[in-house]
Amino acid sequence: MAIAMAMPKSDVPFLAAGAGLRLLQFGVLVGIWRSLPPDKLAASGMTVGALLTYSAIAQIAGPLLNPKTTLAAHVTNGTLAVRLLWPLGVVSQFVAEMLGAALPATILSIVGISIAAALLDVSLAPAGAPLLFGLSLLLGITVGVAVDFWFALLTVRLRYSVWFVASIRTTLTAVVSGALIPLHLMPWRIGDVLGVLPFAAMASGPLRVYTQQAGAVPLLVSQAVWAAVLWLGLVWAVGKSRDKVVGVGG
Repeated sequence: MAIAMAMPKSDVPFLAAGAGLRLLQFGVLVGIWRSLPPDKLAASGMTVGALLTYSAIAQIAGPLLNPKTTLAAHVTNGTLAVRLLWPLGVVSQFVAEMLGAALPATILSIVGISIAAALLDVSLAPAGAPLLFGLSLLLGITVGVAVDFWFALLTVRLRYSVWFVASIRTTLTAVVSGALIPLHLMPWRIGDVLGVLPFAAMASGPLRVYTQQAGAVPLLVSQAVWAAVLWLGLVWAVGKSRDKVVGVGG
C-alpha cells in the first residue's frame, strides 16, 4: 500500500485532473438537483439537501465506491505469474495496491469537494450514524473488489482484451451502482430492480446509509449477503478456470 501511495507523486497532474473532473461533475449535479421540481423529489423520498449530500459524498469516495484492481491487466500480460511468487496472498496484495492508489485521489477529492460544498451551501454532515456508514463502506469495498475479480475472471473465460471487458465494467457500474444517479430517481421503478443487484451494494448502499436517518440495517444485511455470495462463488469459479489462464502465449 505504501508503494502504491508513493507512485502517484510523480503523476500529480493526472491526479489533479481527476480531482478537477470530479469537482466539475459535482458542480453540474448540484445545478441539476436544485432545478428538479419538488414533486419529483417528493416521489423519490429524498429532500434536496439529502440529494446534494449524496452527490458530494459520491464524488469524495468515488475510487472506493467502485474499486478497481490491476488483476485483469496482470492476467492479460502474464505478470500474474510473478505476482503469485510474492510473499502475499493474491487478494491481499491487489487490495492493498488498490487502496494505496485510491487514497491520494480520495484526499484530493475531500479537499476540493469540501471547499466547493461550502461555497455552494451543501451540507456534508451525515444523517445517519457515522459508524454505520464506515461499516457499510467497508462492505461496499468488499463487494466491489469481488465484482472486480469477477470481471477479471470474465477476461480469462472470454479471452478478450482487458480493455474490452474494462469498458463494459466502467459503463455498467457507473449507471447501475447508484454512484452517479440515485436509484430512487430512476423512472419506471428501474431503481427498485437495480437495488437488489450487487452493484447497488457497492455505491448506493453506503451513500444511502450516509444520507438516511433510518433503514441502515436492511442495507447492511443486503451488502453482507452479496459479499458472502460473490466471494464464495468466486472461489469456486476460480478453481474451474485456473487452467484457462493464458498470458503472453504461455
